[in-house]
Formats: sequence, C-alpha cells, structure tokens
Amino acid sequence: MKRNTIFGIVCLFAILALVSCDQPRRPTGVPGAPLLTLERTGGIAGFQDRLVIGYGGEYYLTRSGRSERIGSLSPGKFTRLREWMEQIAPFTLRLEDNPGGPDNLVRQLSWAGLGRATPDEAQQHEILNWAVGLLDELSAPTDTKQP
Repeated sequence: MKRNTIFGIVCLFAILALVSCDQPRRPTGVPGAPLLTLERTGGIAGFQDRLVIGYGGEYYLTRSGRSERIGSLSPGKFTRLREWMEQIAPFTLRLEDNPGGPDNLVRQLSWAGLGRATPDEAQQHEILNWAVGLLDELSAPTDTKQP
C-alpha cells in the first residue's frame, strides 16, 4: 500500500513536469538593459551617433553628442527585432572603412540576443544594416509636412 502511494506521487510529479514542458518559455531580456547598441563615429561627415535599443523595443538616439530622440519601435520593426532576439546569440561586430587612416568611419554593433544560434557573418551584417537604416530613419527631420 505504501509503495503504491509513493509510486503514485512520483508518477504525478512526472506528469506535471512533462505537462509544463509542453509550452516553451519565451525568452525575455533584462529590463533596462540594452539589446542592441550601435555606434557610428568618424568618417568624412564626422559622425558621432549612438543608437541603443532595449529588449522591449524602446530606443534612445544621440547624434553628435547633442540631439536626442527617445521612443518605441513600430510594431513591424519590433517584430523583426524580437525574432532575432529569440534566435541569435550575443556578438559584437566592428567595421572600419579606413583603419588608421584619415576620415576612418567606424561602425560598432553590440548585440545581446537571447538565442543560442551563433550568427554567421551575413546575419551579423544584416542586423548591422538594419540598425544603420533605423538610425538614419530616426535621424531624418520629423517635420516634413507640406502645407
């Protein structure tokens, strides 16, 4: 009788453990910590830009150390970012167009994704290009309405 009771309890715990494994947990980032940081400095234009995006899609942009912009990504952009966040592991990518020379443009991307997949060079460049495009989009003048 005692063995049957113990066996029943063990089976119950095993069933509960298996049922809880049915649905994968969605990864979440650390609140307030950056998921993506893009720094663009130098070049003939003298860039000094920094874009920081949090795990919830909030962003903070500084240009030339002066102008600031704070906001949230559009649902479409956040969906794409979240897909990468869940799939791609952390990495850092640094590109220079003229190392050690004049007007060297440096682009550095720090990615703190929660995925397990180590990104190849093409995936790293895809995220970098997406972030640079977003930086340029957010840097555009917001008052473009024609009367």
